[in-house]
Amino acid sequence: MAKQTTKKMKTKSNAGQAMREARRRLGWTQLELARRVGCTESLVTKIETGRATPERELKGAIANELNIPTWEVGV
Repeated sequence: MAKQTTKKMKTKSNAGQAMREARRRLGWTQLELARRVGCTESLVTKIETGRATPERELKGAIANELNIPTWEVGV
């Protein structure tokens, strides 16, 4: 039996992109945002690239700091 291989396609979250754009408009690094909301820089990166979804409390904190709607912080 032949072994099937599948390629994983990387897709960016539209919400994560909106979050990244809002952060950049403020001139903040991922580390600065992470410190402001109490998470790791790595988690901010994952949220912006759609590889992680923040918990409700973190989502609210990020949206509040960036002054954007919560839906722009991830699904």
